[in-house]
Formats: sequence, structure tokens, C-alpha cells
Amino acid sequence: MSRRFLGPLLVGLLLLSAASAQTLPSLVYRATELPDGSRAHFLSVEPSHLRVLDARDYGADELTAEQFLRKSGADAIVNASFFDVDGSPMGLLVVDGERRNKLRPVDWGVFSIDATGAAVIEHTDAFDRSRPIVQAVQSGPRLVVDSKPLELKKQKARRTAVCTLDGGRAALVVVDDSVLASDLADWFAQQGCTDALNLDGGPSTQLYLERAGVVVDVPGGTPVPVALGVFAAAEADLAPGGGCGCR
Repeated sequence: MSRRFLGPLLVGLLLLSAASAQTLPSLVYRATELPDGSRAHFLSVEPSHLRVLDARDYGADELTAEQFLRKSGADAIVNASFFDVDGSPMGLLVVDGERRNKLRPVDWGVFSIDATGAAVIEHTDAFDRSRPIVQAVQSGPRLVVDSKPLELKKQKARRTAVCTLDGGRAALVVVDDSVLASDLADWFAQQGCTDALNLDGGPSTQLYLERAGVVVDVPGGTPVPVALGVFAAAEADLAPGGGCGCR
């Protein structure tokens, strides 16, 4: 299968300013390549079309990305937060306005969406409990803060991450090759992310997208208890590249 990908410059064009972001479809998908050659999948999403999904709501402790998609009716699924050895989710978990897990007092970050559809990534200590949060997961480490990449441990792994953009959109990125967190942070900052958060990675990293005849399948090594689901409106812009696990 070909290993040609849409280049980082083209993906960068999707991380647009506040004015132009208003014209994008609710979901934009691209297969791309990081500067080190790692294969990556990029989804630009209106935050109001994102939901936190809990496998327990579908009669299971853990599900694969494809199983989450089949059971929830989402257009795309990526894995989300960490989980304990017994499979229980770790850290803050808010699903459709219901707080299922308490905030964990650790040096992580929180990705949340409030009742207005605004997405925020902030440090655990800065999390604003007064906001009317409808979706939230806690994970770490943070990758980008105030548009600047952080210095991170030199450790390679498959990765799933989320970032927020100036235009109010969020971006989900799944890297199905091992990559340094610092390299991913640098790339996020170059693409215009204001803040970015590492989600669970390694064998947990997975993506399943199915929309308008396009299927993107990046299987993980294990099912997961919590996922982020994209429930797009009528419009979506899907342009898979070769070698992306698409069919």
C-alpha cells in the first residue's frame, strides 16, 4: 500500500483563524505525516459535535473504537483518558453533564466542553468547577500551553491527543507510529494549536471513522473504557490519503 500522505502544510491550512473557521464543515478529516515521518490522522471538529462516551452506558466495561462507533452511532471515535488495572476510568469524567469521576489531584490537564460549546484545555489546578461542563476527560501530560510547546520526557509511543484552536474548533490527532511527545507538541504548536493535551496512548491508541463510504480503521491493542465520539452534522470533509488504514 502506498505511504504517500497529505503534507503537514496542508493540514496546517485547516487550523484556521477564528473568521475562516466558521465556514468549515463540522468534521474535517485528513491523513497526514509528522516531520519525523510518523503516520498521523487529523480530525478538525466543532466542539459541540464531540461527546465523551462511557462503555458502561453500552453494557460493557471496555470497547474498541469500532464497537463504540457501532453502539453510539458516532461518525468517528478515538480513545480518551487513562484507566486503572481493573479497567476503571481514571481522573475527571463528565458525560452529557453527569460527573462520573472526581477530579484527580495530579499534574495532568482537563479537556472540557461547556454548555455553550466552548472547548478548553487547562491544568488540573486551574480547572473551573463553576463552568457548566457537559463533557470532560482528564489526562496528561499537557503538550502545548498558550501556543508554546512544553518540554517533555524523551519517550516514544503511539499517541492520541486533542488540541484547541484560535477559531474555537478542536482537533483530534491519532499517531499510529511511535513518536516523541515533544515532537508532537512542537507539531501542534506549528499548526496553530493554542493548547494541547496528551490522551492515553500506546496500545490504547485507536481510531475508527465511518462516514459517506469512507472507513478509517486504526486498531488499538486493547479495548478502552472511555472514548471521544464525533457526531457530525450534515457536512463533513473527508480526504483520506494512501496508507492511512482507509478503505
